[in-house]
Order: sequence, then C-alpha cells, then structure tokens
Amino acid sequence: MFKRSRSIVVISLALISASCTSPVGPQDSGISLPNLWARVTGDKPMADLNAPLAASPDAGVEQKWWTRFDDPVLDGLIAEALVNNKTLQLAKARVDEASAGRVIARAALLPEINAVGSAQRANQGYATYNKAIGVAQIEGQASWELDLFGRNQALTAQATAILQSQEISQQAVRVSLLADVARSYFDLRSYQQQIVLTKQNLETQKMTLQITLAQKQGALASDFDVQRTAAQVSTTESLIPALESAHDQALNRLNVLLGLPPGSRDTLVQEAGALKPLDHHIVIAAPAKVMATRPDVRVAERNFAASISATDAARAQVFPDISLTALFGAQTATGFAPMNPWSVGLNLTQPILNFGRIEAQIDQADSRQRQSFLTYQQTVLSALEDMENSLSSYIHESQRNASLTTSVGQNRRAMELAQQQYQNGYTGLLDVLVAERDLLDAESNQTASSYTLRKNLVSIYAAAGGGWEE
Repeated sequence: MFKRSRSIVVISLALISASCTSPVGPQDSGISLPNLWARVTGDKPMADLNAPLAASPDAGVEQKWWTRFDDPVLDGLIAEALVNNKTLQLAKARVDEASAGRVIARAALLPEINAVGSAQRANQGYATYNKAIGVAQIEGQASWELDLFGRNQALTAQATAILQSQEISQQAVRVSLLADVARSYFDLRSYQQQIVLTKQNLETQKMTLQITLAQKQGALASDFDVQRTAAQVSTTESLIPALESAHDQALNRLNVLLGLPPGSRDTLVQEAGALKPLDHHIVIAAPAKVMATRPDVRVAERNFAASISATDAARAQVFPDISLTALFGAQTATGFAPMNPWSVGLNLTQPILNFGRIEAQIDQADSRQRQSFLTYQQTVLSALEDMENSLSSYIHESQRNASLTTSVGQNRRAMELAQQQYQNGYTGLLDVLVAERDLLDAESNQTASSYTLRKNLVSIYAAAGGGWEE
C-alpha cells in the first residue's frame, strides 16, 4: 500500500512538473498573412506597371543574392566584410555570452558536488581536554534541487530562447551588413559615373565657350554670350567637388564596413570594370516564407518565447523548493580514532509571508510577456511594410529608369542639333546652353536611377531576409 501511494505521489509530481514546462516551437504572432504581396499579384506584376517582378508561392528566399549582380569586386568585398566586420564579430561574442548563460541555467537541473578539506591544530578547551591537537578532515558534499514544479526547467527554457534569439540576431546583423556593403558599393559606383559624365559635359561646354570667344572676335557674338557661356562652365565645374566629396564618403564607409581603416581598399574599387546589366527575372517568395526566414521576426518570436518561460518561472515561485543533501567524509585527530561522518537530508522551503513580492514578480512577468507579444506583432507588420515598400520602389524605379534612358537619347540628339544649327547661324546660343544643361541633367538622373534600381533590388533581398544562412 505504501509503495502504491508513493508511486501516485511521484506520478502526480511529474504531471505538475510537465504542466510547468515552457512551450517549445515557434509561437504564433496572431497576424493573418496575405497569400501574395499587394504590389506583386499572381505570376505577373501589376497590370498598370511594366516592371520585371513575379511572385510565386513555391519560390524560396534567395540567400546568395549578391551573385545575381555578376560583379567579382562586389563578391570580394562581401567575402571580406563577413570575415572582418566588427559589428558582426560583436554579435558573435553576444552569442557566446548567451551560450554560457544557458549552461549556467541547465546546471541548476543537475546535482552539485563539492569536495571540502581542512587541517588545523588548536586547543579548544574542554572539547580537546585542554590540549593542543591536530585535526584533518576531507568530505564530499552533494546537493540537488529536485525542481518538482518546473521553475529551473522554465529558466533553462528561457535561457535557451535567449540563446536562439542572439543566434538569430547575429544572422540579422549579417543580413544588414550584406545590404550595407552592396548599397555603399553601388553608391560609390554611382558617384564615380556621375563624376565622369560631369567632366565629359564640362569639356563639351568648354568647347562651346571657345566657339563663342572665336565668334566674338569676328563680331558674331557679344560679351553677354561669352559671359553666359562661361557662367554655365563655372556652374558645371562647381558640381564636381560635391560629387567627389560624396564619393570619398562612400569609399570611407565601404572600408569601415570591411573592418578596415579608410583608404585600405580604394584601389580595388577604383579599378572595377563596367557593371553588368541587371537580371530582371526575379521571383519573390510568398509572405509566409519571408516571415518565417526574416531574422528580425524570428528574434521577436524567440523573445516572446523567452518571456513565456520567464512567466512560468515566476509562477513556480509560489511552490516549495525541495532539495536533497548528502555528506560523507573522513576525519583524523591526534589521540582519537579515525571517524567517517556522514549525513543525508531533505530540505523544503515554502514561501509563506513575503508582503506581495512573488505576486508582484508574477505581474511583472505577465506584463513583459504581453509587451513581447505586441513587439512580435509589430515586428511582423513592420516587416510586411518593409517588403511592400521595397517592391513598390523597385517597380516604380524600373519604369522611371526606362523613361530616363529614353530621355538621355533624346537630349543628346537635341544637343547635337542645337550645336549644328548654332554653328550654321540658324539658332541662338541660348538654345545650345539649354540643350547642354538638359543633357547633363538627363545623364545624371539616369545614372543615379540605374544605381538606385540596384539598391532597391538589394532592399528587396534584405527585406526578405536573404543572406543570413551561411
């Protein structure tokens, strides 16, 4: 009868412990995800936009997305950043810290065994018959908190979720780093190209100035024409220092992202060849897949899971702490026979009066759990917004870039005609100056748009969480 009762008690305690164990697996955000993206419906882009994007529920999130640009320089920069970037190394150190924290939490589930030794010589009065004696002893002490109500299990689950959160945070840093390197690289290439175009147009404008000076000597042009032409040359010259400053800042930023002092990789980037045309056959993964792989969403989900475990641990404080203790040792003393002291005990501590401290800690844990859940939901919504914005920017910039490319051809032809007609006396100098200025603006805008299009594509890959998987 006694054995049966003991079995019932053990089973009951096991069930209580299981009921206190924190949940495992992904936690539901409660946000209903759409089947497809609002800006890219079905297998084709929106009907009123001629943009090269498609969506498919079968598509996955592309991880090595930077290889789509077919740029060996970009590949090399990203490989170096993944090795040397300090922010990424800092994230790895945080993972190591969280891993150690989980080891500490798991150790509370196991017995603790210590060895204690001592030796002394003393006169302890009546206890030693007023004589100086030597005493030496060694003993082993063991203790084990049984954790029948799951508090330590919940703390271990919390530490595990925190470790997972830090691991995913490291992946988020990696995704952000890859995007920053690519954007900085394309910014740099954009400024390089705009400097070249501006200098080319400056040479054309200087030639126009020389023609105007020659015509003035032949009384075919006035001082006003000369000054107006010279003013346009000066205005174009003033654009170059600002572009070179932006170029240097982008170059410095790129070096720092690589974990190097500014100037370390200047030569590598400056020797880069022409960019390859974009691969416009891009298939976007469905929202559910993006949310399942995007690191910041996964971090928020793990933080929510950790808060659930913390709440379980707080609620377990109302139950008693039960622990087993044991001691076994060997002792020798001058004038006495050797002894082997030992003990086995059971300790129980039950909170009775703590003036609301435990209840307040439970309320705190409940509040933090609600905060974590709301943060999780907000992160999902922000991720959806980020992806939709990135898709919209790419679609509309594609259309804008096509119009700007056409505009460059039209403005170049208009400038050539204006120069021919001016040299033959069929039009005035103002038409030539306007045509030259319009061509410079069109080429600058088209160059900036081409690189913005590349950066928008990078934003799509980053918004989808691509690049975290090594």
